[in-house]
Amino acid sequence: MSERVETPNQCRTRSIVSLSIQLVTNVVIIIAVLVFVGYRQLTWRAIDAGRMWRMPVILGIVGLATLGGTTKPQAITGVDIAVLLVELVISLGLGALMGMMATIRPLTADGVSLYRQAHANDRRPSTSVVTLETRTGWMGMALWVVLIAVRVGVDVLAGMAGSTLAASTGVILLMVAANRLARVAVILSRASRISAPAQV
Repeated sequence: MSERVETPNQCRTRSIVSLSIQLVTNVVIIIAVLVFVGYRQLTWRAIDAGRMWRMPVILGIVGLATLGGTTKPQAITGVDIAVLLVELVISLGLGALMGMMATIRPLTADGVSLYRQAHANDRRPSTSVVTLETRTGWMGMALWVVLIAVRVGVDVLAGMAGSTLAASTGVILLMVAANRLARVAVILSRASRISAPAQV
């Protein structure tokens, strides 16, 4: 029995469907991350180093795993690498700027008590002494929107240049992880220089 051979039109249709699914997946991820991170930008959150590192680390691991499972090393081109480096620099830069713009203030005694109560039964309790809280605010939210806009623009330009790696879900997660990593690093650095009396 002879094997069925796809016609050029069938191959083209399958490629379009695959790209459409990838596009929809990326849009859903971008919207979900935008809403989640946007909410966190606008709310006061305790500066707990142990917890703050978790999200960028988890996003980075998931991004690498996703990228490794969908991309063959031999398929990566020079254009792909150049695009990734540009996106990485932009993500880190905007993340650091968000960290510098963030407002830091001492937690009230009630705030410290409530935070301890909320995390008293955690399976992996943090060992950090929490006395400060931070919020990036609307300016941070604006920078986050800028990051998304730049990300979309780079995707379009990369696609025109022949790069398909930049639009992958794994790369999106890695860029978000890099942004959050830089933000956390700057905030923790600033917090370490602030003298806030421990409150009980």
